[in-house]
Amino acid sequence: MKQFRNTLILAAALLMAGCSASSEQEAKDLVNSFYQTHQSNRPNGALSLKELITFRHFLSVPLFDLLKDVSVAEEAHLAQTDNQTPPLVDGDLFTTHPKGASTYRVLGCEVKEANSTCSVELIYSDAKLQSPFKSVDRVVLSRDARGWVIDNIEYGGGSANSGVHQGDLQKSLQAILNKNERRIVQ
Repeated sequence: MKQFRNTLILAAALLMAGCSASSEQEAKDLVNSFYQTHQSNRPNGALSLKELITFRHFLSVPLFDLLKDVSVAEEAHLAQTDNQTPPLVDGDLFTTHPKGASTYRVLGCEVKEANSTCSVELIYSDAKLQSPFKSVDRVVLSRDARGWVIDNIEYGGGSANSGVHQGDLQKSLQAILNKNERRIVQ
């Protein structure tokens, strides 16, 4: 009886380890697929309807709603100003560097039961730069009925005056919406 119990405990431990490895691979696969899609589409500024549809299945409902609201606000802003003022959103929202990333590499994922964080090395380079710009962004995942989805992106940083994105994607989107609301009220 004791041997049977030990065998059950060992089997349960192996099953849990297998699920954890599988869950980590699912998280890595999602993030990798997201950045492959990102590389193919190279979004710049507020997302167009086509881009919103393209990225929808990667994103949590709250993050998608923020991106959609920013896109609607951008469209209204450009229509009201007859394209005579700068856009509300400048650059690539999904990466630390506003010009996006030339290459990326998923470094690893830290998986918990309901959420996960994957570190992604992003490199932006062009002929004008002395050396490539590198950052390690953290992609925050949550679970919904579809499995893992991207809930936020924590930017890898840089100095506040270096022109790169600071903080995280959700806060940046909310700041854009708040700034636009203040502009409308004035």
